[in-house]
Amino acid sequence: MKTIARFLAVILIITAICRGSRAREVSLLTLKVSAPKMDCVDVPVHVTIDLPQELVETPIEHIIVELQRGGQGQPARRMAGQQHFGQLVAADAGKAELWWILPQVKAGETSNWTAKLYDSRRLSRITRPEAFSWMDEPGQYLDLLFDGRNVTRYMYAYDDSTPQRTFETYKPFHHVFDEQGQNLLTNGPDGVHPYLKDEILYPHHRGLFIGWSRLAFAGSRYDFWGMGGGLAQVHQKFLEQVAGPVLASSKALIHWNDKNGEPIVAEQRETTVFCQSEPTILLLDFRTELKAVRGDVFLDGDPEHAGFQYRAHDAVAKGGKEVKAIYLFHEDGIDPRKDKDLPWAAMCYGLNGKRYTVQYMNTRENPKPTIYSAYRDYGRFGAFFQQKINDGETLILRYRIWIGQGEMPQRQELVNRYSAFVNGPTVEVLK
Repeated sequence: MKTIARFLAVILIITAICRGSRAREVSLLTLKVSAPKMDCVDVPVHVTIDLPQELVETPIEHIIVELQRGGQGQPARRMAGQQHFGQLVAADAGKAELWWILPQVKAGETSNWTAKLYDSRRLSRITRPEAFSWMDEPGQYLDLLFDGRNVTRYMYAYDDSTPQRTFETYKPFHHVFDEQGQNLLTNGPDGVHPYLKDEILYPHHRGLFIGWSRLAFAGSRYDFWGMGGGLAQVHQKFLEQVAGPVLASSKALIHWNDKNGEPIVAEQRETTVFCQSEPTILLLDFRTELKAVRGDVFLDGDPEHAGFQYRAHDAVAKGGKEVKAIYLFHEDGIDPRKDKDLPWAAMCYGLNGKRYTVQYMNTRENPKPTIYSAYRDYGRFGAFFQQKINDGETLILRYRIWIGQGEMPQRQELVNRYSAFVNGPTVEVLK
C-alpha cells in the first residue's frame, strides 16, 4: 500500500509540474477593439503591451502571437487564408507593440480579441506563419519579400563615376512589384540617359520618390527633383529594419547634398508594409523626417515638380488609350488643379494586360495648403505644398499608399480605406 501511495504521489507531482510547464508556455491577453464610423477591411492595428514576465527575457523574434476574435470561433482571415498571427515590435524596456490585421470590422462595433503569446523555443510543435523578410544586395538595393515573393525594392545605389551612372543613381526611390512579385508596376531610369531620344518619358520620375524642384537655402535655389548640377540625394546607411508576419519596416538616412557633397537636408525615410488579402498588392505607410542641418530651408516648387510622388511604369506612357491613367476623388466635381487639401486621390492604369489601382492618402497633420497633381495620363501623381524648415528643426510627413489589382473600386471603398488610415480602430488591453 505504501508503495502504491508513493507511486500515486509521484504521479500527482509530475502532473502538477507538467501543468505548470504548459501554463508557462502560453500567455494570454484580452484586447478590446473599437471600430470607427466606417466599415473597415484588412486594417492594421496596434497597442503597446507589457510583456508577460515569463517572456521578458525572450528575444522578440522568438515570440509567436496568435489572435482570435472573442476567444472562440475560427481564426481571422489573412493574406494566404491561413491562421491569423500577430507580431511584436520592440518598444521600451519590458514593453512591445502588438500589431495585427483586423480582417473586417463593421462601423462603430466593439469586439474583444484573445492574444496567445508563445516562446517558440519551448514548443516542439508550433505553426510558423508566412512572413516578410529583407534581402540586401549591398550598395545596390534592398528587396522586401513576403513568403519569398518580391514586394518592394529600395534603390539606394549612388555612383558618380560617370555621367551615366550619376544620372541613374542620383536619388533613392522605391519600386513596387506586381501581385506575382515578378514585374514592376513602377518607373525607373533603367539605364536610359535623359538626352537620348524616344526613350523613357521623364526618367527622373521613379517609383515612390520625394523632392522639391526649387528648394531655397542660403540665398540660392536647388533642384532636388530632377537633380543636375552635382546635386544628389545620397543614401548614407540603414537605421532600422523589422520583418515579421504582419509588417516589415525599414528606415534609412539620406543626405540631400549640394554640389560639394555637403548635406542641406538630412532625411530619415521610413516605409512600413503590411500583410494584406487579395486583391491588395501593397499597403505601405511612408513616413519621412526632413531636418535642416546647415541653415533655414524653404521647400518650394509646383504641383508638377515637388512633393511625395508615385510614378507608374513607363509602359503606361508608351501604351494606347486603353492603359492610360484615369483618376477618382472623394467627391464629384473635383478639379485637382484648383481644389486644395484633398484627403486622397486614386489612379487606375493598365499594365501587362491587367488593371491596377493606386490610392494616395494624405494626413491632416501634413502642411497645408496641398495641391494634388493627379491628372497626367502617363501615371505620375502626388501632393505638393510649400513649407519652411528652420535651421536645426525637423518636418515630419506621413502618407499611405494602397495598390490593388483590378478596376477602380467604388468611391465608398476608397473613402473607407482613407478613414481607416486617419481615424482607424482603437485597441486597449483589458487584462
